[in-house]
Amino acid sequence: MADDGMLLNFELGDGPLTSQVKFKGGRWRDRVKAQRSAKQQHNGPSSTPPTRDPTRPAKRPRTDDGDSHRYTKIPRTGDEAPKAPSHAMKTGQISSSLFTSNPTAVTDFDQPTVEEAEPAKPSNAPLSEEAENFQALGLSRRVAQHLATKLEMKAPTAIQKNTVPQLIKEDSDAFLQAETGSGKTLAYLLPIVHRIMALSLNEDGTPKDTKVHRNSGLFAIILAPTRELCKQIAVVLEKVLRCAPWLVCTTVIGGESKKSEKARIRKGVNILIATPGRLADHLDNTKVLNVGTVRWLVLDEGDRMMEMGFEDDIRTIVGKIRADKLLKENPDGVVLDGVLPSRRVTVLCSATMKMNVQKLGEISLEDAIHITASKSEMDKDAEGSTEAAFAAPSQLKQACIVVPAKLRLVTLIALLKSTFARKGSVMKAIIFISCADSVDFHYELLKDTKTPERPEKPTEESTKQQRNPHTDTTVAPAAYVTSPANPTVILHKLHGSLAQPVRSATLNAFSTCKDPAVLITTDISSRGLDVPAVDLVIEYDPAFAVPDHVHRIGRTARAGRPGKAVLFLLPGCEEGYTTILPAATPIAPQLYESTLQKGLASTVNLPTTTTSTAAPETTETKQTWTSRAEALQLHLEQRLLATPGFVPEDMEEAPKPKDKNKGKWSKQQQQSKGKPKTEPVNPLLNAGRQAFRSHIRAYATHVREERVYFDITQLHLGHMAKAFALREPPGGIGGGVARRAHKPSGSAGEKKGKTSGGGGGGKRDDDDGDGVGQVDEEAAKRMRMKMKMMMNAASEFNIG
Repeated sequence: MADDGMLLNFELGDGPLTSQVKFKGGRWRDRVKAQRSAKQQHNGPSSTPPTRDPTRPAKRPRTDDGDSHRYTKIPRTGDEAPKAPSHAMKTGQISSSLFTSNPTAVTDFDQPTVEEAEPAKPSNAPLSEEAENFQALGLSRRVAQHLATKLEMKAPTAIQKNTVPQLIKEDSDAFLQAETGSGKTLAYLLPIVHRIMALSLNEDGTPKDTKVHRNSGLFAIILAPTRELCKQIAVVLEKVLRCAPWLVCTTVIGGESKKSEKARIRKGVNILIATPGRLADHLDNTKVLNVGTVRWLVLDEGDRMMEMGFEDDIRTIVGKIRADKLLKENPDGVVLDGVLPSRRVTVLCSATMKMNVQKLGEISLEDAIHITASKSEMDKDAEGSTEAAFAAPSQLKQACIVVPAKLRLVTLIALLKSTFARKGSVMKAIIFISCADSVDFHYELLKDTKTPERPEKPTEESTKQQRNPHTDTTVAPAAYVTSPANPTVILHKLHGSLAQPVRSATLNAFSTCKDPAVLITTDISSRGLDVPAVDLVIEYDPAFAVPDHVHRIGRTARAGRPGKAVLFLLPGCEEGYTTILPAATPIAPQLYESTLQKGLASTVNLPTTTTSTAAPETTETKQTWTSRAEALQLHLEQRLLATPGFVPEDMEEAPKPKDKNKGKWSKQQQQSKGKPKTEPVNPLLNAGRQAFRSHIRAYATHVREERVYFDITQLHLGHMAKAFALREPPGGIGGGVARRAHKPSGSAGEKKGKTSGGGGGGKRDDDDGDGVGQVDEEAAKRMRMKMKMMMNAASEFNIG
């Protein structure tokens, strides 16, 4: 055969030729492992280990003890081997990788805290009784004695000391600015009550010949942004007016019956407390509302009213009051000039100085004086400095917990559990959350599902504590956070989507609760509310702006009382948020580990009737705080994944007679063949998904100056889903607000929805499989146009 010129050159090496072994059968993991070990035996030990990216976390291979749920870290040798972390996994069941792949905190938690030589003196406490008293401010002896004996107020605060004499002697407009909890409400109420009482009483307290009553005219109007604040101002004013029972005050707020409000106005009122929208409505439609005798117009929490979009209503109210002729005497012939102001006086109150407050001052104030708590700040303002920095009260202790997104929920429960671990340590706590959907979800998740047992014979104590029907869905005993010292903790929820009677009843229940209580609420409770015995404020979601943060933490440490505020922050860019927060004392950073260790040192009391429970603790398991955190997270996720409607036979304690549905699907879940049409979804799961969507949308509404700290592009949605006990983040986050209408089968609306969609456009955004239904496209389009025009976070997330 001829040579074709091809040369084959194979280098076989000096070693013997070995055939490659091919492994068959068994599991593919075992085959790969055996093939890898055979390859290593053939090539020999490698001198240089393979390089690994140092930024990636170490893998955790399975152990050979047969337990598929147990994981261990890869052991490393050498000088660079780190010590085992304090939260090393040693549990027998893994709910989720709570303690892995979390971002590293930037804050140095090992830095020693500087201890104060002396505890900070309260900055909003009343002054000493020897130095000042109410009678020395110019108030009548009758009012001063009533404050001292009935209300147990013997000395004024700093803002009251500077405001009361000014509003009694002068008739000029005023801008009151002081920190939260300093007594601004009484600062403007006492001069008004004193001067109205002077129409009926002499300086020595003897009655005059002419005495005013409820039909003598309307003398003062007080505007507040929220209904709760209006109710609170009315309660304070009613206590002050007990020394003058012939004077009457009332409220006109949204959510109440306009017919009953008109009846009260027609009957007669001297001081009116209202929300801007409802008052503007009455000025247009209620003819019996005569503002000719009005001498005072008070705008409380002016910055909040501007933020909520009441600028046009306030312009209308101020214009109509100023346009009406000022009467010098009332219809009864009582001369008003000389006792009451000779002009209409406007008082603007705010704890912060922002641009919208200055704009509101331009609308309502004329030649106003600036009154603050300290004389030095008033002198600075007289020199031309209009900016004043108002921080939280000096006796308020602030702390921030840097916690990863996956551990937020269990850390919150651990913080509440440690808070109520000692009897009498904390009576009331407030948790601020960004949106109403998240409030509803956390309330349903943390409440106890056991229905209270009714006594066979009503006792005297049970008749006093009758349940209010308005609070059936907003007040319930709490689970998870109870302790042997406090076996009963009452849970409350409050947000702007609730009906007004429900909101009023819930707030009253929280204020008068004798047991330890927790209020889960939105920013609707951040302004002006004075609830006694609030010792702790938790900002689970940071405020949308720094002034809102100041108002939130101002719900505690009021009138000289001590208080504590805790802020939850994510590791990373959010940690720099504390640098822009005003604080009289440094904000102490804390790592979540210390909170979990303290809160989960003992077992967690789970709800009594849940179908999913964590594994019981025994001496063999040796539960640690990490294992309890994992078991708690697993329990919460199983609660959301539990299928509703299907009642197992072993879970029903006392079946009703002739119960044919036990262990079966309900009729609504069955098709004609007897099989379930679709797998039912737990309502708690739907609530968690909706809360997650609303939370992410609310996260994007921080003010522009603070978005460098709250960057939504840095938010890990998968990790944040764990904070809502979800296994994976739901879709539809960017879908916006749409009105969903469930139409009955066979209706005209259903036929229209089938034909008008066009390629699925008319179907409901149901990518999570959380039910069936269709969207009213026209209603959704109108809602989107409305939201585009308003562009107000308060309207979308129901925080106002």
